[in-house]
Amino acid sequence: MLSVDHIKEKLQSALSVERYIHTIGVAEEAQKLAANYGDEQLMKKAEIAGLLHDCAKDYPPDMKRRFCKEYHVPVDEIMKRQIDLVHPFLGVEVARREYDVSDEEILEAIKWHTTGRANMSILEKIIFIADYIEPNREAFEGLEKAKELAYANLNHAMLYILESTVDYVKKRGRELHPFSIEALKYYKRMTEL
Repeated sequence: MLSVDHIKEKLQSALSVERYIHTIGVAEEAQKLAANYGDEQLMKKAEIAGLLHDCAKDYPPDMKRRFCKEYHVPVDEIMKRQIDLVHPFLGVEVARREYDVSDEEILEAIKWHTTGRANMSILEKIIFIADYIEPNREAFEGLEKAKELAYANLNHAMLYILESTVDYVKKRGRELHPFSIEALKYYKRMTEL
């Protein structure tokens, strides 16, 4: 795996300025969450996953399609209609090939940071949540509550963020990925226990 400095250097040329600032915010927030819920090793993994979570996000749509074909990234019907949804899945291959990441936990955290899924690992939840609450995001309704929940209980934060995301996607008339629906059902059950 490349060093953190080398990863940052490569990302600066691969991402827009806004995306890079967001990325640094996610990596920092992920480390804080990891310190709250885990150890030094989790913090290191959280930093790398946070840095690389959007490594394929700024690719133009045609490039995303081409790389998905080339790297054998499965693209379902919803992803074909909303091509931006492929960036975490494509990001796994980009992280593997261009940033030399072989740690499956880190790769899975990159993969699930957008849609979420049922039964996520601690690292996966940390990246999903850090992406939502990172400090460079413009304030929006529910952000403070999400931050509060993030440091109190990861499962409650997951449920809150998933509910907010579902609401956001529906209001914009976009399709919700089945992974997100499964995740929402799962975290509803988890928080009722």
